[in-house]
Amino acid sequence: MRVLTVILLCVTLLPASSAKERRLQVEYDNVAARASAMLELVDHVETDLRQQGLVLNTEIATSRNGLTAAMNSASDALERKDWSELRKSLDRARGWIDRLRRQL
Repeated sequence: MRVLTVILLCVTLLPASSAKERRLQVEYDNVAARASAMLELVDHVETDLRQQGLVLNTEIATSRNGLTAAMNSASDALERKDWSELRKSLDRARGWIDRLRRQL
């Protein structure tokens, strides 16, 4: 009887877990797209500044590096299926995106 209960519990929880994983994967895709757009923008600004003989503000460069690190961490967590770390990395990445948006 206990084995049947455990099996039923696992079958019941499996769809919820899979839905959570799918939701986090979609969230990762959305944040990755926003991060990619922001990083491309910063790279474009940096190129324009270089052509004028100027350099990118160090705070913006630091934020770009933070965003890159957060997305690398998120990507690694997604590959490992470490959902807790993925959520934390995505939160950090969103913070860096917001910070970059304010700086630009």
